[in-house]
Amino acid sequence: MCGMKLQQIGNSLKKLDSSQIAITENFTKSLINVNCLLKNLNHTEQYWKALHLFQQIHSSHHLKPDHYTLSTALTACSNLHDIKVGSQLHGHAIRSGLNEFPHVSNTLLSLYAKLRDIVLVKIVFDEIQRPDIYSWTTLLSACTKLGELEYAFWMFDRSPQENVAIWNAIITGCAEKGHYEVVFNLFEKMHVLGVKHDNYTYASVLSLCSLEMLDSGRSITDAYGVFEETRGDIGDEITYNAMMAGLSSMGIGDDALLIFKDMQNAGWRPTELTFVSVMSVCLWSRVATQVHGQAIKMGFEDCTSVSNAAITMYSSCGNMNAARMVFLRIKEKDIVSWNAIITSYAQASLCADAIFTYLQMQRDNIEPDEFTIGSLLASSELLVVVEMIQASVIKKALILKIEVSNALLSAFSSLGELNQANKLFHEMSHRNLISWNTLISGFQLNGLPAQGLQQLYELLLSGLRT
Repeated sequence: MCGMKLQQIGNSLKKLDSSQIAITENFTKSLINVNCLLKNLNHTEQYWKALHLFQQIHSSHHLKPDHYTLSTALTACSNLHDIKVGSQLHGHAIRSGLNEFPHVSNTLLSLYAKLRDIVLVKIVFDEIQRPDIYSWTTLLSACTKLGELEYAFWMFDRSPQENVAIWNAIITGCAEKGHYEVVFNLFEKMHVLGVKHDNYTYASVLSLCSLEMLDSGRSITDAYGVFEETRGDIGDEITYNAMMAGLSSMGIGDDALLIFKDMQNAGWRPTELTFVSVMSVCLWSRVATQVHGQAIKMGFEDCTSVSNAAITMYSSCGNMNAARMVFLRIKEKDIVSWNAIITSYAQASLCADAIFTYLQMQRDNIEPDEFTIGSLLASSELLVVVEMIQASVIKKALILKIEVSNALLSAFSSLGELNQANKLFHEMSHRNLISWNTLISGFQLNGLPAQGLQQLYELLLSGLRT
């Protein structure tokens, strides 16, 4: 009898265990599904929805967020730059012990790096028991970019320097902050220590040839040395594009075109960035037509950024008909497209075409920016047009941008309307040296030297550096 009861109890316990296992499996499957949904929301940039879903999970009595749930929510928070929600999630990570998982702590590092909070970046890193390569690269990148160069190198000396990603992090950070000599020295040190450079190392170092703050002779020489080292080794379209972008930004068009040709001879396919860089230095109509034709042949005809570059390229070559045709064929025009064609008309003294395009831009519900207004005003020869633009920028609150106010000042002064220029000047909520110089030059050019000297005197009294 007792044996039968024990057997019944045992069977009951087995049923309970099976039931509990089934419930646990259902919860696990549900959490996996929710984590996938969170990941998809982040992938489609629906970050607020991702955070709202996490809040629902956290408040639920049925599902408990795991380290994947939390790290995905932190990623959403990082993309939104939300310090308040980020701090709350950080607190939850500590209370739940989930911060011990590497991808949670690394996402916290990334969050505070994006928020530019170097103190919390250091704190989170110090709490990581076994930092991985991502931890080190995030720390070093944040420290160099946020001005903690001494601390960055102190930590760099303690990092696993055999990994090229560690070097790339500090090299890229130093490059962005303008520590050019440091970058080249690090590159040379890598070579001495036998750490093999990769494409990202080369791209970071090559990009320095575009920085005019560095002596251009040294910069270009070093950049060419790095570039030559990549060829026949691991050089690819990244290194070619970096070199072309640098040369193009410095206006060294012939060399950029030669590297463009060399890139294709080496078997690398030009990219969107390749054509944008090369088009910016094409000053000959025949070459411009060839480059644009090649871009179309390679499938970039519907690429808006390439078409925008083509408009400026043809305009620089004096071929306004080609520039106009490229603009008309763009399927998805952005603000850069409109600005490019308006600027092209303005530079060609085609004021009527510039105004007509501006009006068409408004009919298409594309809001102008300070570059649109600046180009229009630079080409305006009629007071009525300048006053129309002034009314428009006041209505759109663009007048609050000092670049717009300065452009209006220049336009009124050029037309001899010094009373309107002076009135606008004194109504400006903020003035810079360009504002003062524009008004002073306006008085001088319009035969009013006494008023110009008076403005200069007031400028000196204002304490603004001349």
